[in-house]
Amino acid sequence: MEAVDRPGLEIIWKADALVRVLSRDGEATVAQLAEAVNEPLSSTYRLLADLKQIGWVERGSKRGLYRLGLFFVRIGGLAEDFVDVRERAIPHLRELRAETGATTYLCVRRGLTGVCIERLEGPGVHALNFRVGDSLMLNVGGAPKALLAHLPIEERQLVMAGLAALPGEPRGPLGGALDDEIHQIRARGWAESDGDVTVGIAAIGAPVFNHRGELEAAVSIGGLRSQVLDVPENGPRVAACAAAVSRSLGFGGEEVA
Repeated sequence: MEAVDRPGLEIIWKADALVRVLSRDGEATVAQLAEAVNEPLSSTYRLLADLKQIGWVERGSKRGLYRLGLFFVRIGGLAEDFVDVRERAIPHLRELRAETGATTYLCVRRGLTGVCIERLEGPGVHALNFRVGDSLMLNVGGAPKALLAHLPIEERQLVMAGLAALPGEPRGPLGGALDDEIHQIRARGWAESDGDVTVGIAAIGAPVFNHRGELEAAVSIGGLRSQVLDVPENGPRVAACAAAVSRSLGFGGEEVA
């Protein structure tokens, strides 16, 4: 035991103390972490840089904050138990809103519907539909169609059958038309909606995946057609936003088929 490298152990203890603070508080400043590990700010910055390099920590939701990195998201299923997809998505939704000038949305699947769990209003025309808590069938709208297109195939077929069996006048594509659109969405990387929810309002949505490659949510933008679909850069922007949220959840790049 006397041969144990004490300086090496001290580094492990300090890293452990830092990780425990982030696990407890979610995010912390360098000053808070320096106090926790009893180190000067300069030494704490170096320790954070080393831990960031191996994926133990990452920059937080605001400038100057740090949080646990993807290593801990993947180990033990922390993404499912502790990571709030809404919290992780909001900074990226803000960036997407700034890039496009459109309203941005975060949507999750519930049965045959997609439910809006976050909406950041853009400066343009404000559509009154699809506010937080509202839902749309999975064959209409940008985010709902992105969710449908990226469900595992057997589950997707069950959902499509359920949509086709709904009573009343169908809203949105069904059957072969819906299947064709799903193939287009998957090939393109994002879903498009053009007036199928509100006349004159368009949307673009893309899927978000968790650390196991499972479908977690979808992000989207919505606004006037001229503001959304008529801007060629918007599709890739929405897809890039969804990819960034997926990475923050520990997604490694391979979705569950």
